[in-house]
Amino acid sequence: MKTTYRALSVLAILALVPLALAAAPVKSASAQGPYNDVYIVVKDLNTNQEVGTVSPGGTLTLPEGARVRLILTATAPGHGHGPAYPETQFTELEPGRGWVRVTRTNVENANATVEVVRPSNPNRSRTETLRYRIVENIGIPNELRQGTVTIRVDPTASSGSASVTTAQSLTNLLYRAILLRDFDPSGQPYVDRIASGGYSELIRVAQEIAQSEESRTSAYDRAGRSNEQRLLTLYQNLLGLSSSQIDRDQWNNDLQRLNEGRLADVVLSMVRSQRFQDVHQLSEALTSIRY
Repeated sequence: MKTTYRALSVLAILALVPLALAAAPVKSASAQGPYNDVYIVVKDLNTNQEVGTVSPGGTLTLPEGARVRLILTATAPGHGHGPAYPETQFTELEPGRGWVRVTRTNVENANATVEVVRPSNPNRSRTETLRYRIVENIGIPNELRQGTVTIRVDPTASSGSASVTTAQSLTNLLYRAILLRDFDPSGQPYVDRIASGGYSELIRVAQEIAQSEESRTSAYDRAGRSNEQRLLTLYQNLLGLSSSQIDRDQWNNDLQRLNEGRLADVVLSMVRSQRFQDVHQLSEALTSIRY
């Protein structure tokens, strides 16, 4: 009888297992985790300096003979998570045939070494495509786990730094967009940093200005602007967009971030965008950035 009771008890427990599993929440395979944005850092291996970023689907221009490292970076703005470097594979669309070659990959560190070399057919199109695929699951949305980057090979591109005049105009642009006023002599260190550091330093300066005490408090008090008005000013100055040209879903998302006190996140998204680079002609303005 003890055996019978024991058997019945085991059967009863097993019968409850499906019910317990059914009651447990099931996480969708496509559920989003903390990382909601990815971009690729471009590092010049000749100078060992970061020279910019490119978004998935974006384009960068490199001169013939360039050697750069592409580093896949995932971010979670406003969630208390620092940047992550998920395991990522980079591959050529047409291996070994084009101007752009992936000569070394480091999947664990999310990067690949890319070189621009003259192909056997020099008349081949100078626009090449690389694929990336994130193979590590750290909570990145499925639609961001794979994509492409286009590389244009420019035989006339050269390295160097931004002129001081250009750096000052870019600093003034950030002041007008973020602080709602013109640049003054106190911002000269920003000019010097952008002049020597190019686009990657421009991004860091934009973040510092957006996170400053003036941006968070004084700019509101002085200008009497609402978050809606400040957001429109950012779109107009950084992206060259009027109110009628702004995507409403993007506007609502950015406005929510401003309401949460995350103005720096909005600024960084804009300054890292391809549109910002195109509108302000950074391929010409910052010759240290080759796209």
